[in-house]
Amino acid sequence: GLDGSSGCRSCLEHRHIKMAVYDGGMMKLCFPVFRYEISVADDPCCYPLGAMYISAYAKKLGHTVRILNFHHREYDLFKEFEGQDAILFTGSDPFLRQIAEAAAIAHSMGIHTVAGGATATHRPEVMRGIVDSVVMGEGEGALAAALAGEGVFSSPPVPLYALPWPDYEGFGIEEYNQKNSVRYMGVLASRGCPFRCHFCAHTTIYRARPLSDVFAEIDHYKTAYSVEIIVFNDNTLNVSRERFLSICEGMKERGLKWSAAIRADRFDEDMARAAKAGGCRYFVVGVESFLQDRLDKMGKGTKIDDNVRTLDLLHKHEIPYHGNLMVGFDFDSPEDIYRELDAGRRGYNVFPLLFRQFCGVKAKPGLSKERFDELQAEFSKLHHLMAGGGYFMWGKKKCPPEQTVNA
Repeated sequence: GLDGSSGCRSCLEHRHIKMAVYDGGMMKLCFPVFRYEISVADDPCCYPLGAMYISAYAKKLGHTVRILNFHHREYDLFKEFEGQDAILFTGSDPFLRQIAEAAAIAHSMGIHTVAGGATATHRPEVMRGIVDSVVMGEGEGALAAALAGEGVFSSPPVPLYALPWPDYEGFGIEEYNQKNSVRYMGVLASRGCPFRCHFCAHTTIYRARPLSDVFAEIDHYKTAYSVEIIVFNDNTLNVSRERFLSICEGMKERGLKWSAAIRADRFDEDMARAAKAGGCRYFVVGVESFLQDRLDKMGKGTKIDDNVRTLDLLHKHEIPYHGNLMVGFDFDSPEDIYRELDAGRRGYNVFPLLFRQFCGVKAKPGLSKERFDELQAEFSKLHHLMAGGGYFMWGKKKCPPEQTVNA
């Protein structure tokens, strides 16, 4: 959607746009970005890259875009919306209340509204009851048509090499830098994921950007913003072994630290060695479970041996990391949860994570609210211990591989 998520099918007045080109002239657009429940300080996923891509693309089409980033300050929406031609929104179900309230203000002022994102993609009928135009899937190609009309829109994805880089300036990069203990920026070297884990929303077809464009973007950030760490926000950076090794070499040449998420079944010693030499500062590893029957029920497509081999390699090469042990699915009995926690006592830097329902996700939760809250309180103690050791490895905080939290 407008946040760079991707497409499914609509049951409404869905208009499939082959490649929209807006011909109505320059528009004044306003884009409120509502605050997450958690603090974004030192969070490697703090940058709303999908929204930043949409802003950059709208500017490429000739529009002006005013960003209202609620992570930095509060706004008077009546005042901010005055004189605007259209209001853009993005977000999932937790943001529906804020989107509905802001859209009502816009409509009272006679202003067109457009929304994309997870809810727009997976539940367009819900979002269509709030805004004038709904964008399903990746938003760039359908943006012009959505600005010009009303209904539900989608389009084939715009080639990644044709997209402008994210609009960091518009979203207040320096204000983010003031909140963080180190200057870091997020980069998407690809969109989508070729795997089909049941706990993830599957929308975008996996496509990789040309590495020449990825490194040109990184070089720009190094020159323009004195970035110190690059966070590859890809769902999975190591889809391709050769591409991963090329990224490691490119980062080594640039002398920048970096972090990424990786799968355990596509990692070997050469990749660990290259990542260490290339300045890798941290990995989030898709562990999820140390029980094969649970991995299979999650649709993970990995083996326990993959998890053990990859984590052992990260210890050997002294690359900090963490992994999640996901529990709380409808197939989990109370015994299964504690069976998982017992299996996780291997001296690895893994901790339990309760599954939450999210629109577009195949997996279903299996815990009552009371039991969820009980386990959340229990697990939060482990999370606190981990955070005290330097959870995401920013700044001067350190958490060597041998410093573990045994779930």
